[in-house]
Amino acid sequence: MIIDCAVHPVLPDAEFNREIGSPWNLLKLPSLYGDRYAAPFDQLSVPESEAANPAAVAELLLRGAGVDYALLSPTTRGYWPNPQQAAAVASAANRMLFENWLTAPEADGRFLGSIRIAMNDTDVALREIDRWADDDRFVQLVVPARALATYGEQRFFPIWRAAAERGLVVFVHDDLGTLIEPPPSQVGFPSFYAETHAIRPMSGITQLASFIVAGVFERLPELRVVFGDVSVHAARSLIVRTDKDWQSDRLEVPWVSDLPTSYLGRHVRFITQAEDEISPHSARSAGNIGGDTSSLVLFGSRHPYWDGVRSHDVFPTWSTEDRARALAGNAAQFYPRLASRLSATANA
Repeated sequence: MIIDCAVHPVLPDAEFNREIGSPWNLLKLPSLYGDRYAAPFDQLSVPESEAANPAAVAELLLRGAGVDYALLSPTTRGYWPNPQQAAAVASAANRMLFENWLTAPEADGRFLGSIRIAMNDTDVALREIDRWADDDRFVQLVVPARALATYGEQRFFPIWRAAAERGLVVFVHDDLGTLIEPPPSQVGFPSFYAETHAIRPMSGITQLASFIVAGVFERLPELRVVFGDVSVHAARSLIVRTDKDWQSDRLEVPWVSDLPTSYLGRHVRFITQAEDEISPHSARSAGNIGGDTSSLVLFGSRHPYWDGVRSHDVFPTWSTEDRARALAGNAAQFYPRLASRLSATANA
């Protein structure tokens, strides 16, 4: 079985803009890839028209690549500063996903969806969750990695609580295009696309540290978070550092009752990244920090982006058991709604 946890359909500009509606739609939407750091090549691996076509994506992934379920998280240009506009954008994306993708006959019910929310209005975000969460084809919330605040802040807690109570995974994804582009690094703005792409995981790692240190996982034992653009190895490097200082730092954050790395196995998974091709058990030499890579990785093709991967190309040196876990087993266990769907199918 193959479960692709990171498929990013393109919402066509003209149709998306119409769906957003007046007065919040724009004469021209911001670039899908961001305006400040554009790659010197085509960032899509297929024509944009194919990435926006449910039938074409179903043909490529479900039949061509042998994917059993594809979890769809359309890119919506990141953080929108106007709360009303942000809500309109999120609602439009959810309607388009529901109407055009989840019901696509070519997908045969194997496209599963994500709920987009406006991160600058918690009440509106909760109403948007309530609007779609009764449909079990929506299996996660998607939030941008590059935000104007860390996600451990109390203002976001009701969103995470709703996700945990509803059995929705939180997917932290780095939408490249955004109306507000904060510096990609703590020391300002890089000069080149290559730099920006190399440090892309840092936003997600910062959000992971915030979830742990602010005690979100302690308060919500059922909350599950997937990071779409961060490797296990990159995340460990920071969380191990947090472990090192934990004995003294916990005076300030006494609610962090366990070593920070211990939260990874219970609450966190990571989409396939190149660094994770290292032996899945390489962490054992350091005391199995946070769990084996094979238990923390979820396969994600990242289709249709240029740096996407195919299932038969990943983890070539891993054992059959470890590959199966990364390609499907971990997702089947980690996503509550997916687990229920697979159980119902098996018992039918």
